[in-house]
Amino acid sequence: MNDYAIYPQALAQLGFVVFVVDGRGTPGRSKAFQDVAYGNLGRHEIADHMAALMQLAGRRPYMDLERVGIFGHSYGGYMTLRALLLAPDVYHVGVATSPVVDLYFGNFTEIYMGLPENNKEGYEYASNLPLVDRLQGKLLVIHGTSDFSAVFSGTMKLVEALIQAGKPIDMLVLPERGHVIDVASIILEKDNRYVGEAIRRYFQEHLKP
Repeated sequence: MNDYAIYPQALAQLGFVVFVVDGRGTPGRSKAFQDVAYGNLGRHEIADHMAALMQLAGRRPYMDLERVGIFGHSYGGYMTLRALLLAPDVYHVGVATSPVVDLYFGNFTEIYMGLPENNKEGYEYASNLPLVDRLQGKLLVIHGTSDFSAVFSGTMKLVEALIQAGKPIDMLVLPERGHVIDVASIILEKDNRYVGEAIRRYFQEHLKP
């Protein structure tokens, strides 16, 4: 078994249906496939994920679309937030670890989005902060205070925006931890195991497989 399948397999053994989607914009396929997201991050990905979900559920009647969760780390954490905010009727529970909240945070996004002054509309559209009033589901954010990739201050902006919108949020703060949560060892090493258990508890409590 591939190491990165260990944690999804563990969740599946608890009764969850687990699947991973590489929507348009992800690398490793054609340039046209990747170019869909160039300068447009946050615009098409959730629609692709929902299409995959509906196709899978259409062929598997045992999948319960009234209990759909989503989990992601870093940019996957951004997509977790995005899914809960853009499709609150589809996604009911989300866990975002070390999430990117909006895209104004450095050279990583500039590779895909260009400079903010040259793509103002794209950056504004991609921000999750103006959408927080749409939150309906349960959200757990897990973030290290010493994260220099997806900075912790971004999560604090998210919390403040949710407070102003009167929306609840659950948080696990990891003091002096950085960005990397090793999914391959999430059930093997102490810190990662603690995070893995938090994710497991949250999904079991709110999705009740």
